Amino acid sequence: MTKTPKKNQAQKVQDKPTFIRNEDVIVCWCDNGNTDGKFTEGLVYGILNSNVPIASAMRVQGNQIGRQREQALTYWYEHTDFPWILWVDSDIVLTKQALEAVWYYCNAIDKPVVTGTYFISKENEQSLMTPFPALFSWTDDPYKIGYAHPLPENQLIRVGAAGFGFVFMHRNAVKKMREFHGDIPFFVETGKGEQFVSEDIRFFRLMHEAGVPLYAHTGATVQHMKRFSFDKGFYDMFWKQDDKA
Repeated sequence: MTKTPKKNQAQKVQDKPTFIRNEDVIVCWCDNGNTDGKFTEGLVYGILNSNVPIASAMRVQGNQIGRQREQALTYWYEHTDFPWILWVDSDIVLTKQALEAVWYYCNAIDKPVVTGTYFISKENEQSLMTPFPALFSWTDDPYKIGYAHPLPENQLIRVGAAGFGFVFMHRNAVKKMREFHGDIPFFVETGKGEQFVSEDIRFFRLMHEAGVPLYAHTGATVQHMKRFSFDKGFYDMFWKQDDKA
């Protein structure tokens, strides 16, 4: 099995993009019944104002994200004829600029899956979270991934995996995955001991094994809404550092 570059060895893409204008997109999100107004604002205004041909929408409600994504993928691939799906998480704030920037590079043949960029942290409950891009590379350990960090500025790069928060996907990608893997679920979370692999990383590993490339636009950044505590520690760090500067 071939591997993408380890750790932070992302590769810059040199070829020219192709803008697709006549292939309809269905937008899909999964949520637990509660969504933020910023998500709704980004979804509505992004769709209304961008040149991306979004023709329909699909929502899957529940509390088991792996099963929700699997249900959405199956319905889109087997029961609709939309060539493209736009996956967006319910804590992502889309913009017209980011949507068009990613869509500009999508190509059913050699770029069937292209993601935008947002940031995550391993410390979601801490006062000040350490941000990393949700763009990853494979390592020799199937339970460990590397980050595309430091993030290249405004480039289209090849990556191993990503979060599922802002991804354009062509049905050709799923076709190749099913031909290679057969009829298995793609979003099963896996674990060994205390180690854990999330459903999105599992999907992209299977996609990688099937020979489907994943590209990321590092300039198409969107907000990722997570809990953040404005407390005394953050106040002191912010203002004391400012005074020193």
